[in-house]
Amino acid sequence: MAAKPVRVRKARPDRIRISFFESSAGTHLPLPDQRLWPLGILMGIFFAIFAAIAWSQIDSLRAHQITTVFDLSMVVFQGAWVLAWSIGVFILGALTMLFFFYNEAARLHDGRLIHMPRLGPLTVHLEYDLAKIRNLRLTADKENTVRIRFDYADGSNTLGNAMPRLQAEKLVQLIRSASPFPSTAADRAASSPLKGPEQEAAGRDGKPVVASPPVAITSLSSLSLIAVNAIPFAGVMLFGWKLSDLMMLYWLESAVIGFWHAVKIAVIGKWAALLVVPFFIGHFGGFMAAHFMFVYYFFVRGLQSTTPEPEVWQALLDLFMPLQSAIFSLVISHGVSFFANFIGRREYFGRSLKQQMTEPYQRIIVMHMTILAGGFLALLLRAPEAALLLLIVLKTAADLRAHIKEHRRPCV
Repeated sequence: MAAKPVRVRKARPDRIRISFFESSAGTHLPLPDQRLWPLGILMGIFFAIFAAIAWSQIDSLRAHQITTVFDLSMVVFQGAWVLAWSIGVFILGALTMLFFFYNEAARLHDGRLIHMPRLGPLTVHLEYDLAKIRNLRLTADKENTVRIRFDYADGSNTLGNAMPRLQAEKLVQLIRSASPFPSTAADRAASSPLKGPEQEAAGRDGKPVVASPPVAITSLSSLSLIAVNAIPFAGVMLFGWKLSDLMMLYWLESAVIGFWHAVKIAVIGKWAALLVVPFFIGHFGGFMAAHFMFVYYFFVRGLQSTTPEPEVWQALLDLFMPLQSAIFSLVISHGVSFFANFIGRREYFGRSLKQQMTEPYQRIIVMHMTILAGGFLALLLRAPEAALLLLIVLKTAADLRAHIKEHRRPCV
């Protein structure tokens, strides 16, 4: 059986800066030209279509009159959709500029390899310390072309586009001649053969990934979660909370979970989070708007209600003001989990943006199914205290199980 290719992490340069000019200092490395304007035209067409759709939706939003909870839910849903869609519009616009005006250069200066992709008037300077570059080599691209690849820190990068082997060998020699250390026999051998994916990954010196111990029920974050889930119990027993109060509180907890996951995405994504976080907020916000409308009309107002709907802002005050202490406790509880587990246990190591984007849905969908099942059971039983307490117990058990599962992740 053939071995599965190993995915190689992209190396990060020591320094990234952006300027409006290319410096000519140092030794110029001639990289092959890239003609990508046909793709630029194609991306421009898609950009125009997507931008027109976004603008039509924004114009539609401006015409909305918000008088009821239904109106507000629809506006929030549409606004969240526009936000997520706009990230795609921005990316298509950036790709259009990239393919139309993209060019790249490289130079050797002051013990550094500086790769300079150019986008219109902007030049990005990616700086690598020559002394830290390892395993400088050539890898096969097509029949008569190769790529220059090198290992750096815990990843690997390419320099330039595919090029003829002779041109690539000259560039490799220029880079080696500027290195403060003489090339070793092993390094020279590594640059000549065409290496496969398994061999490329073999030189990495990343730390091993091991499974972290599960979060115990007696941990600070688990006890905090249990304590917060006990608040609805006190609300039912002492303050006469109804099914509608519980359902809205659990909806709010989903919103709090979404907020802390957006913070986690920002920690993991760094600069990429400037695009990923708004997309997540748009996607998750649309989900929450639809779920709010469902909860409100099933469990708060009721499908059989014939009274006029209250004015939207008064309805929201009536819903959320009695729950403000519980809302504050939810924010604190999930904040404790964030700092104790995600930061304290360094769970962000080895976590990808894709994993972090999908993780809240895995937890919330299970929690919502449990809540809705319990909620409908309480409706059938006309919401006596016993049914409400059963709903609280079911939700707490599902929440605690998801919490422990979520934090049983590989870590470095």
